Amino acid sequence: MAEAKKKTLGRRRTECKLIDNKAAREVTFSKRHRGMFRKVSELAILCGAEVAIITFSPHGNPFVFGHPSPDAVINRYLSGGVVNQASEAAVAAAALHTVNERKKQYEDVVSKLEEVSRVEIEAGKRRAAAGNSDGRMWWNEDVDDGMGLEELLYYADSLEKLMKMVADRVGSKPRA
Repeated sequence: MAEAKKKTLGRRRTECKLIDNKAAREVTFSKRHRGMFRKVSELAILCGAEVAIITFSPHGNPFVFGHPSPDAVINRYLSGGVVNQASEAAVAAAALHTVNERKKQYEDVVSKLEEVSRVEIEAGKRRAAAGNSDGRMWWNEDVDDGMGLEELLYYADSLEKLMKMVADRVGSKPRA
């Protein structure tokens, strides 16, 4: 019985030497450095090891990974393996500072949202108080009475949307 010839070469081992083609070298780096970082991360997780790895791309860009952090591992290495409490405290302080900054940003956004909501509610109350008691619709109200720039812009935008919706409905109805 004749053996079938292989159509592909399969997975082959590449020779470990500098890749001559610059573009191929860059592609290989971009693919392989991710795999290397993944393996180092697995080592740290599985073994509880403290690891740090620093690589520079062919373009000179640094890529760094470390567990628990690159700085903590490098500082421990430089101090001869002694755990440096000051550097760990500095890392913790920096993390706390970042969390506090994000918390402040969140609180600022929430307060701005509350202010906008309050302004909208007050505007609605003013419109209701100005009244539709005479049967007028909101688009017939006088815009000169106490509307600020933001309210006027909102009013104009609402009118444009209303006009577009009316035009769409009129245009979509079949004519007899």
